[in-house]
Amino acid sequence: MLSSIGDYNSAWLAVGPKLVVPVPAGSRVDDALVQRIIEGCHTGGADAVLVMAIGSETASRTWRLLAPDVAASELDGVTPPLLLASSDRQGAILFPRPGYVLVAGTAGFLKGAVPEGVDGGRARFGRYARAAAKRWPDLKDISQSFPSRHIAWARAREIPAGTSAARQVKLMQAFTVGSISGADFAREWLDARRASQNNGERLRDPLLTAFDQIFSLLEDYSIDPALKDPDDLSDEELTDAVRKVMERTDGI
Repeated sequence: MLSSIGDYNSAWLAVGPKLVVPVPAGSRVDDALVQRIIEGCHTGGADAVLVMAIGSETASRTWRLLAPDVAASELDGVTPPLLLASSDRQGAILFPRPGYVLVAGTAGFLKGAVPEGVDGGRARFGRYARAAAKRWPDLKDISQSFPSRHIAWARAREIPAGTSAARQVKLMQAFTVGSISGADFAREWLDARRASQNNGERLRDPLLTAFDQIFSLLEDYSIDPALKDPDDLSDEELTDAVRKVMERTDGI
């Protein structure tokens, strides 16, 4: 997992593949950091946490196995350099020195360890690096090493063709002109939303609010007519509501 100089081994990162997200940290392990490794293990399918104190000698690196329910008490207050990993080694958190950690892993591991998403986490770290520049000036270089993969789009016209977010816009347009049914719109739009999130696509207002409103509308709509509740939206009501969201957002 680690190279001879104490950073992530490129061969390990290549299998999966695994992405790296810098995350703010203090001077020692705290509850938030432990929660990240536990949730990463949970979503990635691992049943235990591996812990390694990183000494100056490679030969001194040995693993200690911890059950998730005792990880918090065992790790609380531990100082860097330290490596935490899932027992299946599909994800890890490298704590090289105070100020930050590097969370790395497969999509499954990162889903729990970095719930804000890869790009969301990288963008958040960039803001943190600027705010903490006087205390930890080297954070700027760390942030620049892991830029966001996607620009956050604010308008439909900014979204590149072929993205899942572009697919969501096309579905909204098709639904409001009657080209697809309500059930097909709901099913395909939610599928595209999941794909967009998994791909790390990012939105910002006003488009972010518009998409959140569509998602809320679909929570009040039943795809299966047999399961429809009396207060669920009808196809006509959903069409009108989606159209109004589009009109408030430059027509999308």
